[in-house]
Amino acid sequence: METGRIIVSIIFFVLGLVFFFNNKNMSKFAAKFYKWLYTEKNLRVIFRIVGIILIVGGVLILVLK
Repeated sequence: METGRIIVSIIFFVLGLVFFFNNKNMSKFAAKFYKWLYTEKNLRVIFRIVGIILIVGGVLILVLK
């Protein structure tokens, strides 16, 4: 069970880093796809928030036993 928890926390942490640092590239693609709904600037903020949530979630899963 401990190994599974570590793997899940690493996945959350990596996904959080991807969302946090790669939000510029992702927001350009998503802005083209959801042009009528969101702007690129708003999507950058959304992806950064999602990245922070995933990073914190990964750390909490790893720390809390």
